[in-house]
Amino acid sequence: MKAVIGGTILTPEKTIENGIILIKDGKIYDVGKNLEIPKDACLIDAKGKYVTPGLVDGHSHVGMVTDGIEWDDSDVNDFYGPVTTQMRAVDAINLYDGGFDEALSGGVTTVYTGPGSSNVFGGIGAILKTYAKKKENMIIKDFASIKMALGPKRSRDTKTKTPYPTTRMGAVALARSTLQRARDYLDGKLDPKTLDSDDAMIMEHLTELLNGNVLARIHTSNMPDEILAAVRIIDEFKIRGTIEHGFGSEHYADLLAEKGIPVIYGPVLMTKKRAGSRYISDKTPGILSSRGVKTSIMTDTPLIPGKNLLLSAIIAAKNGMAPREALKAVTINPAESIGIGDRVGSIEIGKDGDLAIFSGHPLKVKTVVEQVLIDGEIVFQR
Repeated sequence: MKAVIGGTILTPEKTIENGIILIKDGKIYDVGKNLEIPKDACLIDAKGKYVTPGLVDGHSHVGMVTDGIEWDDSDVNDFYGPVTTQMRAVDAINLYDGGFDEALSGGVTTVYTGPGSSNVFGGIGAILKTYAKKKENMIIKDFASIKMALGPKRSRDTKTKTPYPTTRMGAVALARSTLQRARDYLDGKLDPKTLDSDDAMIMEHLTELLNGNVLARIHTSNMPDEILAAVRIIDEFKIRGTIEHGFGSEHYADLLAEKGIPVIYGPVLMTKKRAGSRYISDKTPGILSSRGVKTSIMTDTPLIPGKNLLLSAIIAAKNGMAPREALKAVTINPAESIGIGDRVGSIEIGKDGDLAIFSGHPLKVKTVVEQVLIDGEIVFQR
């Protein structure tokens, strides 16, 4: 048994001053005030400090783009063709990437990582803890979601099995026709004997999406029309999906709230280096959350280092996002949006013993991470 005592606990739904968190066998055993602490418990003094759930980065490419190498040498985008759902990020994640340690130093205990956005269907993403004694135990979900990406795709006809769409409408059309083909496969209208092994695996994975067993992570690039297109696809095929990046999504906040479609926004702090970047705004997370959209904030590592996830939430709070919502945007909201809210993202009985202990309130710029626990073990100490 471990007991984190004396800190101000942000659950993040409520605040418990001078609280106690008991952790047993890696899980949260109890949380509250005036709890009975076993005599043999290992005490972790958090007096004068703030304790939050371990932070959750809902969208990154950590381990897929190893620190210190060029983007072109990374494993995020495979140009076999515009539809590559047979490919799995877990087969290419470098668990020794320094990006995991960097994220951990910022209080991040859980990350989603996966394919990039060069393909309309990019492959299967994974969810990992940022530390484990045995590296292979970092992986907690190896089939977490299927990456989709709208927006134009640069033509790679000479390198690929099939041509790439080169316009937004082309990308949406390919997404729609591919999902319709998978529906035909599911309904027995497509003869499996006519498919090669890759195509058969693509269809099998897409049927998991159509059956609601996995989530579609739908990347939008820089135009709000892509958000409407994503909503249409979600509605038409009755799939579960999130909007990733979501630049300009504030224009459709009411629609997204009505449909119950989460937005994993960002990265915050990103420069407006292209004409299409005019829709990037640090005010968007606050607008979305105020209108009832489940809003998360991402780093998109390596674009923003994982250690700056909380700083991104601070920026959102400074631009109108309610402080409590800013904290939820890097804890429970991404956890629920990517499908692991039953394990991480809040301090509740039965959840993983993942905690971050801060020198002061986590949304103050001068605050630093002092300790991080994963599964009840201290894995970082400043």
